[in-house]
Amino acid sequence: MKTYLDCLPCLLNQALNASRAATDDEELHRQVLNRVAEMIPELSLGLNPPEIAQQCYRLIHEVTGNSDPFREAKEVATRAVLGIYPRLKEVVATAAEPLLTACKLAIAGNSIDLGPSYNNHGSVDNIMEEALASPLAVDNYEQFLSGIKKAHRLLYLGDNAGETVFDRILIEELLRVKELEIDFVVRDKPVINDATLRDALAAGIHKVARIISNGSDAPATILAQCSPEMLELYNTADIIIAKGQGNYESLSEEPGNIFFFLKAKCPLVARTMGVNVGDAILKQSHNAND
Repeated sequence: MKTYLDCLPCLLNQALNASRAATDDEELHRQVLNRVAEMIPELSLGLNPPEIAQQCYRLIHEVTGNSDPFREAKEVATRAVLGIYPRLKEVVATAAEPLLTACKLAIAGNSIDLGPSYNNHGSVDNIMEEALASPLAVDNYEQFLSGIKKAHRLLYLGDNAGETVFDRILIEELLRVKELEIDFVVRDKPVINDATLRDALAAGIHKVARIISNGSDAPATILAQCSPEMLELYNTADIIIAKGQGNYESLSEEPGNIFFFLKAKCPLVARTMGVNVGDAILKQSHNAND
């Protein structure tokens, strides 16, 4: 997905929020905004939004000296969702369609995001209730289920901390339905509240899947930046789950049997998908090679 002019003021807003999370020093907040403003005229709109955000968050680290400003928020989110893990498991187990319910919960968990202006997840109880009550605005579940039945190797591209607990529940349900080899991919270094190895371990992902780093600090999966190991897994996976808006922005034009699980969090993404902001999406890539 390309970058639009509308993305640039959003970038400034994200920079201010992240700098405030990184430090209480208002002078450093101003320095971050000045540096990002200086960077904007040089940015190519040919880059996708996560590539531009990556440059912004590197700059925030450089100015503030804080490499993980959302660390505490990530830990709080993970603990909160783990607190209702037994209830989530019961909801899935007693549902008429357990796998579909687990998919909807995983998508609803994508609300836990500190990057875009859309950040309306409320409590984890609200996320669960929303998942059960709301239909999928883009519903390619049947195609996903068909793909799972034929698959042996699944690559799961994670997104945010806290959300990873919902991902764990989906993986557990997938393994109940079908014997699969699953690799769960995290960011190599902290960026926004995206999950790193530390966050995935805290969520218990290691109990259900092998965790690997993608080799990049972008808030997405940018294949040109990924490690050889990650690319090998990407190219040989039978099916790929790509969580979150960032992964949609970076992978929507890439090849692969990709299923995007996300909440539409900005008007531009919503418009490209023909949905409303806040809608839940389970969408197969138009470049699916199966």
